[in-house]
Amino acid sequence: MAIRVGVIGATGTTGGVVVNGLLSSDTDFLVTSFTREASVTNTANQKLKEKGVGIVGYDLDAPSEQLVEKLAGIDILISCMTWEHLHLQLLWIEAAKQAGVKRFVPSEWAGPAPRGILDIKDKKLEILGAIQRARLPYTIIDIGCWYQVWVPKVPSGRSDHAHRAYVDHRIVNDGDVPFALTDLPGIGKYVAQIVVDPRTINKRVVVYTEVLSMNEVWETMAKASGETPVKDYVTEPELHEIIATCRARLDASPEAWSHPDNIMDAVNFSMGQYRISWCIRGDNTPEYANYLGYLNFWTLYPDFPKGRSLEAFYRSVLEGDF
Repeated sequence: MAIRVGVIGATGTTGGVVVNGLLSSDTDFLVTSFTREASVTNTANQKLKEKGVGIVGYDLDAPSEQLVEKLAGIDILISCMTWEHLHLQLLWIEAAKQAGVKRFVPSEWAGPAPRGILDIKDKKLEILGAIQRARLPYTIIDIGCWYQVWVPKVPSGRSDHAHRAYVDHRIVNDGDVPFALTDLPGIGKYVAQIVVDPRTINKRVVVYTEVLSMNEVWETMAKASGETPVKDYVTEPELHEIIATCRARLDASPEAWSHPDNIMDAVNFSMGQYRISWCIRGDNTPEYANYLGYLNFWTLYPDFPKGRSLEAFYRSVLEGDF
């Protein structure tokens, strides 16, 4: 019998790779994209429909009973909502509980961290509290940092097209603190494995492809390219100053955080906090995840294919295949 999976945010970057992983799995998944009513017929959803994904529109302003009805029969509900919409998961949690959803995967998709370090993680922990208060079965999946975030520039310019200009690529302090990285296209395959395992019900799972320091990331690009990547540095005090400055501007008005004109402040604020967590505190590691009580994907599934290495990814970037 097919397992019915609903994905919220299936047309986004994370949602897209999750859907692809489900569809390519040996498990018989019947996938539904839950999308806003106004987006049902857009190009992204039509492409999903061509792959065999069901498209169901929703309106969160409608009576809650309508959302419950739409979730009827869904076994697993996976949220891939972006950070600015995390609070909307509260409506889905209540509806999923009433509809009898057997497992909810909230929007995590980053690295393990304690409360009080990352504003985004704190919001996600509040969501987890709501899930647990509702006694809705769940699985938390953290995947570390995407390979695709860190593409150092090389003198020839061959990696420029994949370099994320809005992400500060300066190496933090001495650059020797390791953190977990995962190849974005591989995430869906990991998810498809995790969500059908009864051992992961009401558990947190960490999965990653490599664990490297920023220096090792830059060395990997050097090996792949045969060139010396550009290296600049930022200190911890400088990061704290960036965070404080951006927070002050963003807190100036309630709409500032989600306004398109403030995207750089929002990114620099969040990435500043992430880099303190990942590159100074060392939170984004299998060891710290174990301390927090996470299950390790590679302990659960030691024979699962490891996936593309960071060096192989960089080689594809350098060849223009990105």
